[in-house]
Amino acid sequence: MLHTITPTRWQLHQADLIRIRTEVFMQEQQVPAADEWDGLDDQAVHFLVLSATGVAIGCARLLLEISSEQQRYHIGRVAILKPFRNQGIGHHLMQTVIAYCKITAPANSIYLHAQIERRHFYEMLGFIARDDQFMDAGIPHISMYLAQ
Repeated sequence: MLHTITPTRWQLHQADLIRIRTEVFMQEQQVPAADEWDGLDDQAVHFLVLSATGVAIGCARLLLEISSEQQRYHIGRVAILKPFRNQGIGHHLMQTVIAYCKITAPANSIYLHAQIERRHFYEMLGFIARDDQFMDAGIPHISMYLAQ
Protein backbone atom coordinates (compact mmCIF):
# COMPACT_ATOMS: atom_id res chain seq x y z
CA MET A 1 0.00 0.00 0.00
CA LEU A 2 1.23 3.45 -0.87
CA HIS A 3 1.11 6.15 1.76
CA THR A 4 2.76 9.45 2.60
CA ILE A 5 3.88 10.84 5.95
CA THR A 6 3.84 14.57 6.51
CA PRO A 7 5.03 16.63 9.48
CA THR A 8 2.29 19.05 10.45
CA ARG A 9 0.89 21.25 13.18
CA TRP A 10 -2.19 20.65 15.33
CA GLN A 11 -3.94 23.71 13.88
CA LEU A 12 -3.69 22.37 10.33
CA HIS A 13 -4.89 18.78 10.83
CA GLN A 14 -6.67 18.81 14.18
CA ALA A 15 -9.81 17.07 12.90
CA ASP A 16 -7.86 14.14 11.38
CA LEU A 17 -5.61 13.79 14.43
CA ILE A 18 -8.59 13.82 16.80
CA ARG A 19 -10.43 11.22 14.69
CA ILE A 20 -7.48 8.80 14.59
CA ARG A 21 -6.56 9.14 18.26
CA THR A 22 -10.16 8.91 19.39
CA GLU A 23 -10.67 5.69 17.45
CA VAL A 24 -7.38 4.02 18.46
CA PHE A 25 -6.84 5.20 22.02
CA MET A 26 -10.24 6.15 23.39
CA GLN A 27 -12.49 3.64 21.63
CA GLU A 28 -10.20 0.61 21.16
CA GLN A 29 -8.05 0.98 24.27
CA GLN A 30 -10.52 2.78 26.54
CA VAL A 31 -8.12 5.64 27.36
CA PRO A 32 -10.03 8.35 29.26
CA ALA A 33 -10.43 11.70 27.48
CA ALA A 34 -8.61 13.48 30.32
CA ASP A 35 -5.52 11.34 29.67
CA GLU A 36 -5.64 11.59 25.88
CA TRP A 37 -6.15 15.34 25.63
CA ASP A 38 -3.32 16.60 27.82
CA GLY A 39 -3.06 20.15 26.45
CA LEU A 40 0.30 19.56 24.75
CA ASP A 41 -0.85 19.16 21.15
CA ASP A 42 -0.48 22.84 20.24
CA GLN A 43 3.24 22.78 21.06
CA ALA A 44 4.02 19.49 19.29
CA VAL A 45 5.05 18.55 15.79
CA HIS A 46 2.59 15.96 14.52
CA PHE A 47 3.15 13.40 11.78
CA LEU A 48 0.15 12.44 9.69
CA VAL A 49 0.01 9.30 7.56
CA LEU A 50 -2.14 9.63 4.45
CA SER A 51 -3.28 6.71 2.31
CA ALA A 52 -2.84 6.75 -1.47
CA THR A 53 -6.31 8.28 -1.69
CA GLY A 54 -5.47 11.06 0.77
CA VAL A 55 -7.32 9.68 3.78
CA ALA A 56 -5.62 10.15 7.17
CA ILE A 57 -4.87 6.67 8.58
CA GLY A 58 -2.18 7.21 11.22
CA CYS A 59 -0.31 9.71 13.31
CA ALA A 60 2.41 10.38 15.85
CA ARG A 61 3.27 13.32 18.10
CA LEU A 62 6.72 14.74 18.83
CA LEU A 63 7.41 17.00 21.80
CA LEU A 64 10.63 18.84 22.49
CA GLU A 65 11.31 18.73 26.22
CA ILE A 66 13.78 21.21 27.68
CA SER A 67 15.28 20.79 31.12
CA SER A 68 18.03 22.81 32.78
CA GLU A 69 20.77 20.68 31.32
CA GLN A 70 19.47 19.06 28.15
CA GLN A 71 16.91 18.91 25.40
CA ARG A 72 15.27 15.68 24.35
CA TYR A 73 12.53 14.48 22.04
CA HIS A 74 9.50 12.60 23.33
CA ILE A 75 7.62 10.55 20.74
CA GLY A 76 4.04 9.70 21.62
CA ARG A 77 0.50 9.15 20.43
CA VAL A 78 1.66 6.73 17.73
CA ALA A 79 -1.48 5.28 16.15
CA ILE A 80 -2.45 3.45 12.97
CA LEU A 81 -6.11 2.74 12.24
CA LYS A 82 -6.94 -0.96 12.58
CA PRO A 83 -7.56 -1.78 8.87
CA PHE A 84 -4.08 -0.48 8.02
CA ARG A 85 -2.01 -2.29 10.66
CA ASN A 86 0.57 -5.03 9.99
CA GLN A 87 1.53 -3.48 6.66
CA GLY A 88 4.75 -1.75 7.76
CA ILE A 89 3.10 1.66 8.02
CA GLY A 90 3.82 2.08 11.73
CA HIS A 91 7.45 1.14 11.17
CA HIS A 92 7.74 3.67 8.34
CA LEU A 93 6.04 6.32 10.51
CA MET A 94 8.53 5.77 13.33
CA GLN A 95 11.50 5.84 10.94
CA THR A 96 10.24 9.16 9.61
CA VAL A 97 9.87 10.65 13.10
CA ILE A 98 13.33 9.43 14.13
CA ALA A 99 14.90 10.85 10.95
CA TYR A 100 13.18 14.19 11.60
CA CYS A 101 14.66 14.25 15.12
CA LYS A 102 18.15 13.41 13.93
CA ILE A 103 18.09 16.05 11.19
CA THR A 104 16.53 18.77 13.35
CA ALA A 105 18.65 18.31 16.50
CA PRO A 106 21.10 15.40 16.25
CA ALA A 107 22.42 15.88 19.80
CA ASN A 108 19.00 15.44 21.41
CA SER A 109 18.14 12.08 22.90
CA ILE A 110 14.89 10.42 21.79
CA TYR A 111 12.56 8.51 24.08
CA LEU A 112 9.01 7.23 24.37
CA HIS A 113 6.70 5.46 26.76
CA ALA A 114 5.77 2.19 25.07
CA GLN A 115 2.78 0.09 25.92
CA ILE A 116 4.25 -3.19 27.18
CA GLU A 117 2.60 -5.20 24.42
CA ARG A 118 4.29 -2.92 21.81
CA ARG A 119 7.77 -3.18 23.34
CA HIS A 120 9.14 -5.54 20.68
CA PHE A 121 7.97 -3.18 17.89
CA TYR A 122 10.07 -0.36 19.37
CA GLU A 123 13.02 -2.65 20.08
CA MET A 124 13.12 -3.49 16.36
CA LEU A 125 13.52 0.25 15.73
CA GLY A 126 16.51 0.50 18.08
CA PHE A 127 14.85 1.53 21.33
CA ILE A 128 16.07 0.09 24.63
CA ALA A 129 13.87 -0.27 27.70
CA ARG A 130 14.88 1.56 30.87
CA ASP A 131 13.40 1.72 34.33
CA ASP A 132 10.47 -0.24 35.67
CA GLN A 133 7.07 -0.83 34.18
CA PHE A 134 4.44 1.79 35.10
CA MET A 135 0.75 2.40 34.49
CA ASP A 136 -0.43 5.17 32.18
CA ALA A 137 -4.12 5.61 31.39
CA GLY A 138 -4.73 2.16 32.88
CA ILE A 139 -2.28 0.48 30.46
CA PRO A 140 1.15 -0.96 31.44
CA HIS A 141 4.02 1.03 29.88
CA ILE A 142 7.81 1.15 29.94
CA SER A 143 10.21 4.01 29.13
CA MET A 144 12.39 3.34 26.10
CA TYR A 145 15.29 5.35 24.70
CA LEU A 146 16.74 5.23 21.23
CA ALA A 147 20.26 3.80 21.28
CA GLN A 148 22.63 6.50 20.09
